[in-house]
Amino acid sequence: MADSLGNNWPRLHNATWPGVVGKGPDAEEPFIDLDTLLELTAAAEVDGVRFDGFDLFLAAPHFDIDSGDAEIEALVDKARSLDMEIGTVVAPVWPPTGGGSAMGSAEERSRFLEQLRKACGIARKLRAHGIRPNGGVRIDSAGSVEQWAEDPAGMTRRIAEVFGEACNIA
Repeated sequence: MADSLGNNWPRLHNATWPGVVGKGPDAEEPFIDLDTLLELTAAAEVDGVRFDGFDLFLAAPHFDIDSGDAEIEALVDKARSLDMEIGTVVAPVWPPTGGGSAMGSAEERSRFLEQLRKACGIARKLRAHGIRPNGGVRIDSAGSVEQWAEDPAGMTRRIAEVFGEACNIA
């Protein structure tokens, strides 16, 4: 993509989480499976510009955060077969995906950090396979505005502490 324009940066990646977030059995729309999203991403082209890769949500049904080496290698093979790299990975830190709020109880914050730890492990393995030359690990506070509004100063302080721990993990 970028080479045809004489510029290698920025890389253009498609996000996979829109295929999961707000979709599923209790939603109006079904999940869009990862293979379909990746094939559509690889086929997309506008005026010769194509996606260089994709950013991955590390949550089922796309890619289970608890996947092992065989699943990671299958994902690497799929990305290579489509001539795409993997960039940013999204750690599933939200309560419905096994995490917890960065503003929550000690147990919730522990689950948040554990999901981040797992995501960093997968990101490291993808980099070792050479399929993820760039990209970060995306997180957010995984809490509601209403929860934050109960004590803005205290909740902001708690988020900052948890994000500090997250930086140490990363």
